[in-house]
Amino acid sequence: MSKRADLHPFGHGGDLISAAEAYGLEAGQIIDFSANINPLGPPPGLKEYLMEHLTAITTYPDPACRDLIAVIKECFQPNHTVIAGNGAGELIYDLMRSLPPGPVLLPAPSFTLYAKAAQAAGRPVIYHYLRREDDFRLQLDCFCQEIREKRPALVMICNPNNPTGTNLTRLEILEISKVCAQSRAYLIIDEAFLEFCPEWQQRTMLNSAPENVLVLCSLTKMYAIAGLRLGFLTVPAHLKENIFNSKHPWNVNALAQLAGQYVLRQREYVKQTVAYVSRQAAELYLAIKKIPGLNPFWPTANYLFLETKKFSSLELQAKLMQTKILIRDCGNYPGLNERYVRVAVRNVADNQRLIAALTAVCGATKLTNSSDINFQES
Repeated sequence: MSKRADLHPFGHGGDLISAAEAYGLEAGQIIDFSANINPLGPPPGLKEYLMEHLTAITTYPDPACRDLIAVIKECFQPNHTVIAGNGAGELIYDLMRSLPPGPVLLPAPSFTLYAKAAQAAGRPVIYHYLRREDDFRLQLDCFCQEIREKRPALVMICNPNNPTGTNLTRLEILEISKVCAQSRAYLIIDEAFLEFCPEWQQRTMLNSAPENVLVLCSLTKMYAIAGLRLGFLTVPAHLKENIFNSKHPWNVNALAQLAGQYVLRQREYVKQTVAYVSRQAAELYLAIKKIPGLNPFWPTANYLFLETKKFSSLELQAKLMQTKILIRDCGNYPGLNERYVRVAVRNVADNQRLIAALTAVCGATKLTNSSDINFQES
């Protein structure tokens, strides 16, 4: 029985409550590989810091997020104006409502919220379909030619791409931005997962964005604060008023603003995360590559994109839910069929548990429940 409608009402991973209801479980029993969150958890001391400042909930938050934005500027040195948001998702909707009208061009597959936000704002969506024979990598010549031909008002790219993990260099993005400028289009670069890449500083557009390039960043993934909802956007100065005026005046709550100021100063934690995730991602890739019927794509961030040959994506998701493991079925991504899934990189024990479950499901071993899997932390 298909449960995709139950599990993905918003086209997003991490919906543990819906997954639990669909399979008759408690949300706390599920190991969530469907959402790509830092496996190390929030930076040490964050919970205590928020408890110390809990009285902030009694007054309205700063609608301009002044202190938070000051720390963002200190940390990233962006060359454009900064706008904070209630997660990157809110900012995507703000952009679709407030930027000049017209179609949006999206690579497919890519993050499904782009199209949903565009459609909610009445924008036509043009898909540029990435090809399996190119390993779903964006081919610049073809993409730039489509920009010239279709002349969209907006072009939106996720770097690294969600769910495929493919990424672009700064020079490649600058090449696309030039073609967008010639077509009078704005280019939006979503760097939600870029900070997990060891070469982040060589790829980010935050401090080198041309006048027609906007950069979107999430703080919820790297800092494991998805429940607080926090992100930011850098925009050319002439767009700030339009975007800012389209927002709710208190869109970022007081605790989220305080959390952002705290976590952004934890630079050693980010370095430790990148080293840990890179190592775990590589080990997870090599282990999954040995499992018959699965074809993993090389990871560039904190998740892996998998092609499943023995089962459909929905069947594989359902079989893993028998072991209380939730993965992201990618069958609802435009540009993909029901042969692709995405799994997050988690801690050693959870990753070993996933490998054991996938081996049992895709091999000859019978697996009836999660207690059949043995794993050890290393």
